Amino acid sequence: MIDLDTLQQAIEHHRAEVLKFEGLEYARLLEPVNHYPRGSVVLPQGAVVPGYPSIGRIQSLEAGLPRQFDQPFWAEEKIDGFNVRMLRLDGALYAFSRGGFVCAFSTDRVPDFVDPAVFDAEPDLVLCAEIAGPDTPYLEGSTPRVSEDVQLFVFDLMRLGQPGFLPQDEKFALIERHHLPPAPLHGQFTPQDTEALGQLIRKLDAEGAEGLVLKTADGIHRAKYVTGESCINDIRVCAEQLLDLPPEYFTNRLTRLAIYLAEHPPEDRASLEWELGVALLAGLDGAIGKSRTVGRVSHTYRCRFREEAGARRFIHHMQTTGGRHVRFVEGTPYQEGGYWVLEFERLFDRITGTLASALAGDRQYD
Repeated sequence: MIDLDTLQQAIEHHRAEVLKFEGLEYARLLEPVNHYPRGSVVLPQGAVVPGYPSIGRIQSLEAGLPRQFDQPFWAEEKIDGFNVRMLRLDGALYAFSRGGFVCAFSTDRVPDFVDPAVFDAEPDLVLCAEIAGPDTPYLEGSTPRVSEDVQLFVFDLMRLGQPGFLPQDEKFALIERHHLPPAPLHGQFTPQDTEALGQLIRKLDAEGAEGLVLKTADGIHRAKYVTGESCINDIRVCAEQLLDLPPEYFTNRLTRLAIYLAEHPPEDRASLEWELGVALLAGLDGAIGKSRTVGRVSHTYRCRFREEAGARRFIHHMQTTGGRHVRFVEGTPYQEGGYWVLEFERLFDRITGTLASALAGDRQYD
């Protein structure tokens, strides 16, 4: 809980802000308050939906497992999507983004993936899930686990007003009892199982999966480990944004890839190096092509809503937070296959300006 006086002080000092979504008024934390992290949501009467914590990364399995774990842990697949926390409040379902906003897209689509009856039996339950697929409104890439539209994968459970996550055995039981769609589970391991876990990560790498999240039975200790292919794929899908993303986005992935290859040497390193080069240059070639043909570099997103009102709420949110960087395609939303389809593009300003100047023949100074 956060008492109202503390919340009011946080709002006055710009550490929190009050937002409204339909009939719900809530606050999201812009900075940590009372040990609750940024992105936590404060509901009416002070109940808190804790922000989802950052998970530390293991770069080397052989060195990292015994250093980070002293007990068995579960290996759960890390899904390449976006994180939401879902709950029911006063009869209405809400899905909150990692930043603490009500996500209009996820809130609209939750009934497609989760039977709301779970909240009849478990009214204080909070579902922590990843939404992934080619038709998300936030990500350029996708997961090989979803071929069209989007799917939801539950990976953690919380109780409203209680700290921490439910233990793994309780989580597994609730997921099975209420037919919730789980993130793929790949078994339990010990810190000494580096060879078995290495075989698993190489299998996931070949499948194009993002990696693993390792969690102890109590749900407290956790770490993540990603595949080499996921590093290349991140570079591939974001190469058009080379100047608009922080340099660390690319250098971190190159470092992870190099460490991954040192621990898991590929049979054909030359082909992998070629793949990495293509991932980077093909994206930049695409950016140059867009600059020449349409005069801007952007990415187009397509997503589906159950209700037109949900699409309109999403448009309003994106126009409020994205401003001039977002352009909605004329004629959207439109109906197709029982859904309302929304299409929009997100502009990449820095690379748009740099390429426009270079292709116009301007002098540029390094």
